[in-house]
Amino acid sequence: MRSLAVLTSLVLALGMAGCQGQSEAKEDEAVSTGAAEDEIATPELTAEEADTRAFFAAWEAAAPVTASDPRLNDEEDVRWPEPTAGSYEFRDGDVIQLSTDLYALVSRGYGQGSTGKGVLAFHYLTRTADGFRRVGAEPLFIAGGVNGQPPTFTVHRDLMPAPAVVVTTRTEGRTGACSVAQIVELAPSQPVLRVVNLPLGFEASGSGQGWQGEPEAGRAGRDFAVQYSGASEAKATWILTDAGTYRASGQPRLSGC
Repeated sequence: MRSLAVLTSLVLALGMAGCQGQSEAKEDEAVSTGAAEDEIATPELTAEEADTRAFFAAWEAAAPVTASDPRLNDEEDVRWPEPTAGSYEFRDGDVIQLSTDLYALVSRGYGQGSTGKGVLAFHYLTRTADGFRRVGAEPLFIAGGVNGQPPTFTVHRDLMPAPAVVVTTRTEGRTGACSVAQIVELAPSQPVLRVVNLPLGFEASGSGQGWQGEPEAGRAGRDFAVQYSGASEAKATWILTDAGTYRASGQPRLSGC
């Protein structure tokens, strides 16, 4: 009986040790999923830190950077639009997250002087242990703005399959100020110019009446709409063509622009 009791105690002790070993193994497995390592490898950055480090990764230098469109000397890069002429001073940029590990940097380029246009430059980046690393093709330059200033932009995530950057240029005229947009889709492989000459607003001078347009989601990858309100009440639908760009179907008549 004494031998049986000893044997039983030994079996129970071994069983408990086995359970403890399995528990520790499960804990080790949970820790090694990569979440902890990823958190250490790519620490959270403030918006300012992300913009600064992304700018350095894209341009290989801290702001400001003077640069020209690299596509001017690349005959094999046939992306639309044509390369942008001139030299620009890039002073800052904004980071846009496209997926878990893909980001875009939109840099603002100022023209050399108080006349002419500015530009926006689009780079693609991925995260690294201490910031970002540039990936993909040469940056896409989009010209716009006036008086050497770059155009303004907003990001829309519901107009196209990938995030879309609405690039707006506001020009002053005799009867008022007209805002016209281009749209760049931040597709997974590279940024693509999808829309040009999209009327977005008119601010009438004096006692005249203005209007504004607001892009709205449509059928992703097929079309989107622009709702106009104010002096011009209308709605326009922009349809994706076989050429990979959008065109207006039945663009309404808009006063001023």
